[in-house]
Amino acid sequence: MILFVVATFFLVPLIAGATVRVLRPDARWLHLLLSASGAFLLGVVFVHMLPELYEEEGASLGLWILGGFLLQVMLESLSKGIEHGHIHPVSGVVVPVLPVLGLCIHSFVEGIPFADPQVAGNLPFLAGVVLHKVPMAIALATLLMRSGTGVRQSWTLLVLFAMAAPLGILVGDLVGKGLGMSFLHNMLGMAIGMLLHIGATIIFESSPGHRMDRARFMAVLLGAAVAAMSTPHH
Repeated sequence: MILFVVATFFLVPLIAGATVRVLRPDARWLHLLLSASGAFLLGVVFVHMLPELYEEEGASLGLWILGGFLLQVMLESLSKGIEHGHIHPVSGVVVPVLPVLGLCIHSFVEGIPFADPQVAGNLPFLAGVVLHKVPMAIALATLLMRSGTGVRQSWTLLVLFAMAAPLGILVGDLVGKGLGMSFLHNMLGMAIGMLLHIGATIIFESSPGHRMDRARFMAVLLGAAVAAMSTPHH
């Protein structure tokens, strides 16, 4: 199962990034996908992941979730908010290295807990993270095009981004063997903190003028409803 997750995390960003040069997806479609994926992620986290993690690790997990939330705040100073659909070309910079670095660190940390077979086999959580990577890759590819980055350099940066999560899984597997499952659980808490920040930002701040129209509201309801139906209840 972990090999399937590694392949998925590597291929999905590349495929999504390639669509930008082939299909030129409409910005409104991207925003609707962001809204649905953000709501789905939040639903899976609140209904399924957090209750189980707190049951296993106790109150100390809250520090890791808070740490992940704050880490994402810092990473967005590098990525300029690409994680939630903001695309701001860096003036005078042909190759936007810092935004790519921010995205790679985010994906690396996000990938570490998937070294745990139980997390890798959690299909709703896996689907939420993968869905969240699609608009990220599209936004990154769009940023590279608008910044005037060459085709070869663009693909190199997209491949680096696609490799970040699989590399996180590899590191998680190596370190987890020495430190035990608590390490992977804590890293899952950190990843969840990052996803909580991104999901909330997508839903509440990424609308034009901070107003949610009917289509985006329906996308949020759809994402939350699918999350509620797809997660097991104990």
